Amino acid sequence: MEFLTEIVFRWLIVRIIGIYTRYYFFKFIGNKKEIDQLNGDKSSKNDDNFSQDFYNALVGLLVFCSISVGIAYLVFSNW
Repeated sequence: MEFLTEIVFRWLIVRIIGIYTRYYFFKFIGNKKEIDQLNGDKSSKNDDNFSQDFYNALVGLLVFCSISVGIAYLVFSNW
């Protein structure tokens, strides 16, 4: 069960949803950043790597919750 939670939270929410949402947001506002930079791979400090993971997790959770609520609204609404 721990392995499944790790896969869903760490891989899907943080690595996929969080990084790509931040990447497209920065691309949209004109501040181009590379995915490696948002992932924390190009950082020279260990603190920067932690902050990138934190921001990816925060953005990923917000987007994942928004998508889940949107899907639940569409399924359970009476149109």
